Amino acid sequence: MPLFDYMKQTQRFLRDGNQALLSPEDIVSYVNRARREVAMRTQCIRLIPPISGSITQAVVTAGGSGYTNPKVSVTPPDFPGGGAYAPGGAQASAKATVIGGAVNDVQMAQGGYGYFQPSLTITDPTGAGATASPIMTPMNLLLQNQEVYPFSGVPLGNAPGVASIYAVKSVAIIFANYRYVCNYKSFTEYQAYVRNYPFQYQFVPTIWSQYGQGVGGSAYFYPIPSQTYQMEWDCFCVPQDLTDDFSVEAIPQPWTDVVPYFAAHLAYLELQNLNAAKGYLDLYDAMAKRYSAYARMGRPTTMYGRY
Repeated sequence: MPLFDYMKQTQRFLRDGNQALLSPEDIVSYVNRARREVAMRTQCIRLIPPISGSITQAVVTAGGSGYTNPKVSVTPPDFPGGGAYAPGGAQASAKATVIGGAVNDVQMAQGGYGYFQPSLTITDPTGAGATASPIMTPMNLLLQNQEVYPFSGVPLGNAPGVASIYAVKSVAIIFANYRYVCNYKSFTEYQAYVRNYPFQYQFVPTIWSQYGQGVGGSAYFYPIPSQTYQMEWDCFCVPQDLTDDFSVEAIPQPWTDVVPYFAAHLAYLELQNLNAAKGYLDLYDAMAKRYSAYARMGRPTTMYGRY
């Protein structure tokens, strides 16, 4: 829903279409506060940050010599996501330029999609020795020797309109063509029983914990990673503020219908009309519960009596 529609509906609840009671700036502030409330109350913004992506550029690490007409080959997508867009990935392509027989630049013609650890090879009938390294779009990865991963550092570029992660439900790690979910421990238990060896023991993490709450939280992993691994976080997020009608709304329907009720509640609090404020809070609570029931119907796990 565009920002103007949110404002218009909130002003209708206030009977303030002429903006005599509250300024537009106040209404915008209440709408964005209400959007964060709805996102957290209903957990309607849920996503998995990317663990593969595209090649944004290539950096020449060695120019080589004797090149006249080099050809750049890029490996096929090594981790396609299986989603609606390019489920099998998309092949990347690149071309090289030569100065004085040495490769001085590699330009990506197509960045491709579904890459985790691609490699580039530069070949030429007369030249040798040139190498280039790919630079990837941000991915959610475990890094060697790194135990702590702040929520604020997780890439959310695949989710327009999402501001930050405020909670993580589960974490899965990809290892040896297998995806497994890490066991969760409270940080008190993690501190006391799990992370006993700070640096000596490194392997594939199997346990995770959370320290801190909300957008300031961090995830801890043990054993400390021995190399780079992909990790999938099942995340709940809050949206970016809407600043105009071109801002991306990350809250999906039907939850957008609930936002003006909580915005009106906040506005009536400012106006010191506590009865109306409580009335709209009650309406908001009822609608949030009803919409949760509508969107999350029960389902049988199996029709045949076995897992």
